[in-house]
Amino acid sequence: MKKRHHQNKGITLIKKSNQLIEARYKFDVWETRVFLSVLSHIRREDEDFKTYRIWYRDVIKTFGLTSGQSYGFLRDAARSLMRKVFNVASEEDGFQRETEYHIIRSVNFLSEGEKGRGVENQEFIDITFDPQMKPMLLQLQRNFTAYDLRNVVKLGTYPVRVYELLKQYESIGERTLGFEEMKRMFELTEEYPLFGNFYQKVIAPSVRDVNLHTDLTITKMEKVKEGKRVVGIRFVFQRKSEEELRTARGEFIGKSLEIPFPPQPKETQAERPETDKDRLFNRFHADVVQKFGVTPSVFLELLEGCTEAQVEQAIRVTRRAKSQNQIKTSLAGFFVQALKSGYTDPQEEAQTRKLVEAKKKATLEDIKAQLEVLKEDLASKINDKIRELTSSNPDLTTQAIESLYENPVSKTVIDEQEKTLARPLNIEDFRHERILREMVKAKIVDLERGQFASLYKDYESQIAALKAAYDQD
Repeated sequence: MKKRHHQNKGITLIKKSNQLIEARYKFDVWETRVFLSVLSHIRREDEDFKTYRIWYRDVIKTFGLTSGQSYGFLRDAARSLMRKVFNVASEEDGFQRETEYHIIRSVNFLSEGEKGRGVENQEFIDITFDPQMKPMLLQLQRNFTAYDLRNVVKLGTYPVRVYELLKQYESIGERTLGFEEMKRMFELTEEYPLFGNFYQKVIAPSVRDVNLHTDLTITKMEKVKEGKRVVGIRFVFQRKSEEELRTARGEFIGKSLEIPFPPQPKETQAERPETDKDRLFNRFHADVVQKFGVTPSVFLELLEGCTEAQVEQAIRVTRRAKSQNQIKTSLAGFFVQALKSGYTDPQEEAQTRKLVEAKKKATLEDIKAQLEVLKEDLASKINDKIRELTSSNPDLTTQAIESLYENPVSKTVIDEQEKTLARPLNIEDFRHERILREMVKAKIVDLERGQFASLYKDYESQIAALKAAYDQD
């Protein structure tokens, strides 16, 4: 079975229906590599799926990986894809529905533990797609997006998703994506409740990588708000020039090229009312000038350095003082002094206390979210370290499992699992049953404690600082 590519000046074309690009699913980085590798073998004229052979050595070369990476990653990713689905949204009779598509029908792979002379000639996987995927990948004539595989080989999972979503709109050069919409497509609805965390952990790294490694440059991002709540981001982007693209791919050495990375969206002038005198004047003109009798020139002068909240408070205090017959001078004069001196009253003080409490609660929630992000990051790095160790020492997993059998506490859990299954556990049970998998991981960390010491040290001070801030608040 020969490897087939659609080559045109080095181009390896990836084509997906737009429905598939906007589907709800979540891959890890190796699942993404396997899926893209298979797509690169589909030919424009194909009317039906074939059995696609993916060589481990080709994946290493295509994605610029080190040869120390294990064939096991390729095999495990393909097997994992067998359990993954795409959820495609649609509207029927005014109702939102989803269709669930299984991706892979079968995977043929080299059995785990196979070694010896000639094993490199067996380091491939054969994959067949589920026939229901045909409308998403074959004979695409409209409503599809195509791009060169080289644009995404250096991207992680979320940068690939962001790139594809923008590539759909390349002819327009801009796209607005909702905060909740992106979380739904990326299957992150239970994570990152705050926009700031989602931006920091998902969007900002994705934009950086898209700008560094692909044929697109994101030149501008703007927050989309409903009131004070951020509901999305407007991306403005353009295709790189040929010189920029060759530089991004490292295809020639010339003068250094700075690829812009837009910072986190900043507040616009309209979102900074404390410095926008004209907007404040227009908003409060009816109350202050027409009802209180303050002259326009005096009001404009008062607004220098004032915030919207200060003006609103002065108006509320003036209204209450008038209704309670507490104003001894002119209404205009009272408002001017109220704004200058920050007049307050019992109702204002009560409102201030409520705002302070609400701000404190929001701060606590933000600290909690940061703690969760930090813990997730640590857990991810621990998982990566475990993969590295088990790749270099395949017997480590077996050692960990044997140690679990020797521990009375873990042995009790294992006995319960074997009783439920009515058979002895095998290594696949320890891979796929969550509680068993976590026990194995914990035991590997315990057995190789020195390998993980630096990871814990890096995070302990950060976690301690966040906990201290949380306890103080």
